[in-house]
Amino acid sequence: MKREVFCRGLLFLVILIGFFALPGITFPKGPVETWEIINPEGVIKIQEMKINPHPSTLEGKTVMLRWNGKHNGDKFLDRVAELLAEKAKDVKIIKSWEVAPDTVDPISGSQERSLDLMKKLAAFKPDLVIGSQAD
Repeated sequence: MKREVFCRGLLFLVILIGFFALPGITFPKGPVETWEIINPEGVIKIQEMKINPHPSTLEGKTVMLRWNGKHNGDKFLDRVAELLAEKAKDVKIIKSWEVAPDTVDPISGSQERSLDLMKKLAAFKPDLVIGSQAD
């Protein structure tokens, strides 16, 4: 009886050791691989830009309000127009979506289309453009 218990215990111990020892044993099947870790962020080039001068006052200036067609952006810009009219004398307000509706939708989608849209809006010769993304 004692011998049987001893044999079972020994068998259990051998199986247990096998479970822990075998996974640690590896056999290479080919040449050793080497890996190079690369940062996927890329290189950032920072270029200085000259910022255009801002007017010291909006009195007598032409302000264009630019809306990109997203929900409620026009409502926000309507309120901006009201506030500008209250605060600045003789300010001329141009709402881009009213004078050039084709500049609203679809939103540009390409650099070429963006340049065309901005040329249309620049033809109104605003002194300042205020945009609303409404995201």
